[in-house]
Amino acid sequence: MKIQEFNEGIHEYGSSIIYIGKIQDSIPLKYYDSMFSAPPPPRPLGYVKTVKDINDSLVFNKMRDKYFHSAFDRMKFSNKPVKFDSLTHDLLEIVVKPNDTIPHFILDSARNIKAYQSFPVFVKNISGRKIILPENESLGTFVLNKKNKWQLIWNDNAFVCGDAMLNRRYWTLNPEEIIIFSVNYLKGEMKTKFKVGLSYYFFSEEFEGNINPKLFQEQTRIFELP
Repeated sequence: MKIQEFNEGIHEYGSSIIYIGKIQDSIPLKYYDSMFSAPPPPRPLGYVKTVKDINDSLVFNKMRDKYFHSAFDRMKFSNKPVKFDSLTHDLLEIVVKPNDTIPHFILDSARNIKAYQSFPVFVKNISGRKIILPENESLGTFVLNKKNKWQLIWNDNAFVCGDAMLNRRYWTLNPEEIIIFSVNYLKGEMKTKFKVGLSYYFFSEEFEGNINPKLFQEQTRIFELP
């Protein structure tokens, strides 16, 4: 495992979701590589699959099955904009384990599997009813900067990508079910406070961590909470 460098994850793929379902004594450390199945890319005209192509595909699929779940099977699509639940601590309980180091597996553009140092976050539906949620591949990482503002730190594709159909894709979290996410560690000499969130208004409790203060400026865009 390694600590992810700044912007190292921009061209990498995979969610930070380990598990969704009822609480169990043992949960495999595997990730959903996406929230919905993407169609395979078209083959070039005249393409003929070679023996090497076949063998490479078999090896890759074997590795993929070891570290990743099959496609996320809860995502649904609506013909009109969906009314998502407004998240509150009456609906969801969020628990961060910043001292429990686990690997976060991802795929890079060359189809290599990498592992980053991360820690788990548990989100539980305590509402007693189903909660309607948008597509959400990861948690946002908010860090208290030198201006004493909570700033969202973008280090990869998470929380950046979106499209016009985002408000029409949804899934439900059933009563007493949990979601387990991983959050990548950041490294640096500055000790400060962190919190993670499912949105710009629903957060975990604060916890301490380290960051390189240059990351506050080296962002694709600066976003601070009011």
